[in-house]
Amino acid sequence: MRMLGATLIVVISFVGCADDSAPEGSTDPSITGATSGAGGTTVTGAAGVAGSGGSAPGMLPPGNADASAPDAADAAAADASARDAASSSDAASADAAGGAAAGDAGSGEDAGGPVACPGSALGPGDEQASLELDGLTRSFIVHVPAGYDNTRPIPLVLNFHGATMTAALQQRTTGMDAKADEAGFVVVYPEGVDQSWNAGACCGGAASNDIDDVGFARALVASTRELVCVDPKRIYATGFSNGGRMSYRLGCEAADVFAAIAPVAGTKSFPDLENSPGCAPERPIPLLDIMGSLDSRIAAQPGQIAEWREFNGCTDAEAEVTYREGQHSCYSYQGCTAGTSVTYCIVDGLGHAWPRSSFSANDRIWALFERFTL
Repeated sequence: MRMLGATLIVVISFVGCADDSAPEGSTDPSITGATSGAGGTTVTGAAGVAGSGGSAPGMLPPGNADASAPDAADAAAADASARDAASSSDAASADAAGGAAAGDAGSGEDAGGPVACPGSALGPGDEQASLELDGLTRSFIVHVPAGYDNTRPIPLVLNFHGATMTAALQQRTTGMDAKADEAGFVVVYPEGVDQSWNAGACCGGAASNDIDDVGFARALVASTRELVCVDPKRIYATGFSNGGRMSYRLGCEAADVFAAIAPVAGTKSFPDLENSPGCAPERPIPLLDIMGSLDSRIAAQPGQIAEWREFNGCTDAEAEVTYREGQHSCYSYQGCTAGTSVTYCIVDGLGHAWPRSSFSANDRIWALFERFTL
């Protein structure tokens, strides 16, 4: 058993790829409450205590339903029809560029010095893991890219699921593993409490029980760095719907950890609570906001883009068209503090879903992430 300098427990259980035969709208009970099998590895922090008793790991008694919950099923159904569709030629060329850039990103530094890679780093493939935080067992899936070299630091992307969804469903629905393999980054799919995230004013049991999901994200980054050789200057957050809201919150409250954020079909929301005073990033942080033209939430996009332009000190009066494929378009405000940018994309004809066919969210997200470091 290897002792870590953190007050958490990491339990790793090796799993296969996501089950594509499972219905898109289904949940996967094998993720929440999973424990290591006979071949699993347990890593215990200095103050960690295995097991918490009570309800299933990572779960609380049913909380308030998320008003946006039906949209998660809608998203899965919409993506089911798009999963096998080919990406555009522009997206394919962006993929190639992303892979080349990631291949050059192997020499990160931590606090001014070289990154110390974990001696027993995980190999390529999927691993299921968990950590103990605030009396709960929090689960997550780690996808280590093909061709991973455990002596070279690589980027890390956290990909948060929507309300009523699971980490496994997010992994399958977004299809980000293929992009990670091509571009050379590790992607982690966290599991929310009661299948939800405390993104501020929303959503579900996580918000109603005031779960510290910002703290979980920080702990998740720290524990992933114990498992994989991660470049600490190239850590990013994305997510769908409630998970998109969560990535917005991380941009607001954890800009010291995350180099850029890319919410998909998610809006920024904060309650009037003493511990959530509002959005106040400690530094300018690049943003990519992706919405479907038929998503009811698109009405909020102009306001949150305007607010983020103010955060980033963008001086451009008009947004520049930076991507166009058919009727799909992306617009960017440049001239922002510290070379950051604010970009939004509108996917024509798409409802509340993660786009994968004629417009690839994964391509656009990585095109942003590969440009920025802390």
